[in-house]
Amino acid sequence: MTDERYSISQVARCFDVPVSTLRYYDELGLLPAAERRGNVRYYGHAELRRLALIQCLHHRGLVSLADTATLIAESPATNQPSGREVLTTSIEAIRRRIDDLQAAQQLLEHLLTCPRTDPVRECAPLRTELGQAVDHALAALDAPPGHQRPGPRQGGHRRPPASMRRNRNVHHDLEPPPESSMPEFKITP
Repeated sequence: MTDERYSISQVARCFDVPVSTLRYYDELGLLPAAERRGNVRYYGHAELRRLALIQCLHHRGLVSLADTATLIAESPATNQPSGREVLTTSIEAIRRRIDDLQAAQQLLEHLLTCPRTDPVRECAPLRTELGQAVDHALAALDAPPGHQRPGPRQGGHRRPPASMRRNRNVHHDLEPPPESSMPEFKITP
Protein backbone atom coordinates (compact mmCIF):
# COMPACT_ATOMS: atom_id res chain seq x y z
CA MET A 1 0.00 0.00 0.00
CA THR A 2 1.41 3.37 -0.99
CA ASP A 3 1.21 6.35 1.27
CA GLU A 4 -1.06 8.89 -0.38
CA ARG A 5 0.46 12.39 -0.60
CA TYR A 6 -1.31 15.69 -0.09
CA SER A 7 -0.09 19.05 -1.33
CA ILE A 8 0.71 21.82 1.09
CA SER A 9 -2.42 23.74 0.03
CA GLN A 10 -4.61 20.68 0.62
CA VAL A 11 -3.09 20.15 4.06
CA ALA A 12 -3.46 23.83 4.93
CA ARG A 13 -7.13 23.74 3.96
CA CYS A 14 -7.86 20.46 5.78
CA PHE A 15 -6.06 21.49 8.99
CA ASP A 16 -7.24 25.10 8.86
CA VAL A 17 -3.76 26.64 8.99
CA PRO A 18 -2.12 29.08 6.59
CA VAL A 19 0.33 27.66 4.07
CA SER A 20 2.92 30.01 5.56
CA THR A 21 2.58 28.21 8.91
CA LEU A 22 3.34 24.86 7.28
CA ARG A 23 6.37 26.38 5.56
CA TYR A 24 7.52 27.85 8.87
CA TYR A 25 7.17 24.46 10.60
CA ASP A 26 9.24 22.95 7.79
CA GLU A 27 11.95 25.61 8.22
CA LEU A 28 12.08 24.88 11.96
CA GLY A 29 12.34 21.17 11.31
CA LEU A 30 9.03 20.49 13.05
CA LEU A 31 7.22 19.26 9.96
CA PRO A 32 9.44 18.41 7.03
CA ALA A 33 7.57 17.51 3.87
CA ALA A 34 7.62 13.87 2.83
CA GLU A 35 8.64 14.97 -0.65
CA ARG A 36 8.82 17.92 -2.98
CA ARG A 37 7.69 18.06 -6.56
CA GLY A 38 9.14 21.21 -8.00
CA ASN A 39 8.48 23.92 -5.42
CA VAL A 40 5.44 22.17 -3.90
CA ARG A 41 5.70 20.32 -0.61
CA TYR A 42 3.74 17.06 -0.21
CA TYR A 43 2.83 15.33 3.03
CA GLY A 44 1.95 11.72 3.84
CA HIS A 45 -0.02 10.28 6.73
CA ALA A 46 2.99 10.25 9.07
CA GLU A 47 3.48 14.00 8.55
CA LEU A 48 -0.24 14.63 8.98
CA ARG A 49 -0.18 12.80 12.32
CA ARG A 50 2.80 14.94 13.32
CA LEU A 51 0.88 18.09 12.33
CA ALA A 52 -2.12 16.89 14.35
CA LEU A 53 0.21 16.47 17.35
CA ILE A 54 1.65 19.97 16.85
CA GLN A 55 -1.87 21.38 16.75
CA CYS A 56 -2.88 19.40 19.81
CA LEU A 57 0.08 20.62 21.84
CA HIS A 58 0.77 24.11 20.54
CA HIS A 59 -2.40 25.48 18.98
CA ARG A 60 -4.43 24.61 22.06
CA GLY A 61 -1.97 26.61 24.13
CA LEU A 62 -0.67 23.66 26.09
CA VAL A 63 3.01 24.24 25.32
CA SER A 64 5.11 26.76 23.44
CA LEU A 65 6.32 26.05 19.93
CA ALA A 66 9.87 25.53 21.26
CA ASP A 67 8.57 23.03 23.83
CA THR A 68 6.52 21.33 21.12
CA ALA A 69 9.75 20.92 19.14
CA THR A 70 11.41 19.39 22.21
CA LEU A 71 8.54 16.96 22.72
CA ILE A 72 8.41 15.74 19.14
CA ALA A 73 12.15 15.72 18.45
CA GLU A 74 13.46 12.32 17.48
CA SER A 75 16.75 12.94 19.29
CA PRO A 76 16.56 15.74 21.88
CA ALA A 77 19.45 18.20 22.04
CA THR A 78 21.70 17.86 25.08
CA ASN A 79 21.23 21.50 26.08
CA GLN A 80 17.41 21.26 25.97
CA PRO A 81 15.11 20.16 28.78
CA SER A 82 13.82 16.61 28.56
CA GLY A 83 10.33 15.90 27.33
CA ARG A 84 9.23 15.02 30.87
CA GLU A 85 10.62 18.32 32.19
CA VAL A 86 8.68 20.18 29.49
CA LEU A 87 5.51 18.27 30.38
CA THR A 88 5.96 18.92 34.12
CA THR A 89 6.51 22.65 33.55
CA SER A 90 3.54 22.83 31.18
CA ILE A 91 1.25 21.08 33.66
CA GLU A 92 2.29 23.54 36.38
CA ALA A 93 1.56 26.48 34.05
CA ILE A 94 -1.86 25.05 33.18
CA ARG A 95 -2.66 24.61 36.88
CA ARG A 96 -1.75 28.27 37.50
CA ARG A 97 -3.97 29.34 34.59
CA ILE A 98 -6.84 27.24 35.95
CA ASP A 99 -6.38 28.81 39.41
CA ASP A 100 -6.36 32.29 37.85
CA LEU A 101 -9.49 31.56 35.81
CA GLN A 102 -11.29 30.14 38.85
CA ALA A 103 -10.36 33.22 40.87
CA ALA A 104 -11.65 35.45 38.06
CA GLN A 105 -14.87 33.44 37.90
CA GLN A 106 -15.35 33.75 41.67
CA LEU A 107 -14.84 37.51 41.49
CA LEU A 108 -17.32 37.91 38.64
CA GLU A 109 -19.87 35.69 40.38
CA HIS A 110 -19.47 37.75 43.55
CA LEU A 111 -20.00 40.99 41.64
CA LEU A 112 -23.03 39.49 39.91
CA THR A 113 -24.65 38.48 43.21
CA CYS A 114 -23.51 41.49 45.27
CA PRO A 115 -26.56 43.32 46.66
CA ARG A 116 -24.99 46.72 46.04
CA THR A 117 -26.53 48.83 43.30
CA ASP A 118 -23.15 49.28 41.69
CA PRO A 119 -20.89 46.49 43.00
CA VAL A 120 -17.87 47.54 40.94
CA ARG A 121 -17.79 50.88 42.77
CA GLU A 122 -19.48 50.04 46.09
CA CYS A 123 -18.33 46.54 47.07
CA ALA A 124 -16.25 46.83 50.25
CA PRO A 125 -14.30 43.56 49.76
CA LEU A 126 -13.46 44.58 46.20
CA ARG A 127 -12.31 48.02 47.38
CA THR A 128 -10.13 46.31 49.99
CA GLU A 129 -8.65 43.98 47.36
CA LEU A 130 -7.97 46.89 45.00
CA GLY A 131 -6.37 48.89 47.81
CA GLN A 132 -4.06 45.98 48.54
CA ALA A 133 -3.20 45.67 44.84
CA VAL A 134 -2.36 49.39 44.67
CA ASP A 135 -0.24 49.18 47.84
CA HIS A 136 1.61 46.20 46.39
CA ALA A 137 2.24 47.99 43.10
CA LEU A 138 3.45 51.16 44.84
CA ALA A 139 5.82 49.12 47.02
CA ALA A 140 7.98 48.79 43.92
CA LEU A 141 8.84 52.47 44.28
CA ASP A 142 10.52 51.73 47.63
CA ALA A 143 12.34 48.60 46.45
CA PRO A 144 15.96 48.89 45.32
CA PRO A 145 16.46 48.62 41.54
CA GLY A 146 16.45 45.03 40.34
CA HIS A 147 14.94 43.79 43.61
CA GLN A 148 12.32 41.07 43.10
CA ARG A 149 9.47 41.93 45.40
CA PRO A 150 7.15 39.25 46.77
CA GLY A 151 3.65 39.42 45.43
CA PRO A 152 0.96 37.84 43.38
CA ARG A 153 1.61 34.55 41.69
CA GLN A 154 3.15 34.50 38.24
CA GLY A 155 0.65 35.98 35.84
CA GLY A 156 -0.12 38.86 38.19
CA HIS A 157 -3.54 37.61 39.22
CA ARG A 158 -4.61 37.36 42.80
CA ARG A 159 -7.37 35.34 44.33
CA PRO A 160 -10.47 37.26 45.38
CA PRO A 161 -10.53 38.26 49.05
CA ALA A 162 -11.57 35.49 51.44
CA SER A 163 -14.89 37.24 52.02
CA MET A 164 -15.70 36.66 48.35
CA ARG A 165 -14.42 33.07 48.25
CA ARG A 166 -16.03 31.58 51.33
CA ASN A 167 -19.67 32.18 50.64
CA ARG A 168 -20.68 34.52 47.90
CA ASN A 169 -24.24 34.66 49.26
CA VAL A 170 -23.07 36.28 52.49
CA HIS A 171 -22.45 39.94 51.79
CA HIS A 172 -20.69 42.68 53.58
CA ASP A 173 -22.21 45.62 55.36
CA LEU A 174 -24.77 47.28 53.09
CA GLU A 175 -24.11 50.84 54.21
CA PRO A 176 -22.71 52.79 51.28
CA PRO A 177 -19.11 53.86 51.76
CA PRO A 178 -18.31 57.52 52.22
CA GLU A 179 -17.91 59.22 48.83
CA SER A 180 -14.31 60.21 49.53
CA SER A 181 -13.25 56.58 50.05
CA MET A 182 -14.76 55.23 46.84
CA PRO A 183 -12.33 54.78 43.98
CA GLU A 184 -13.42 56.22 40.66
CA PHE A 185 -13.55 53.49 38.05
CA LYS A 186 -14.05 54.08 34.37
CA ILE A 187 -15.46 50.90 32.92
CA THR A 188 -15.64 50.95 29.14
CA PRO A 189 -17.35 48.26 27.11
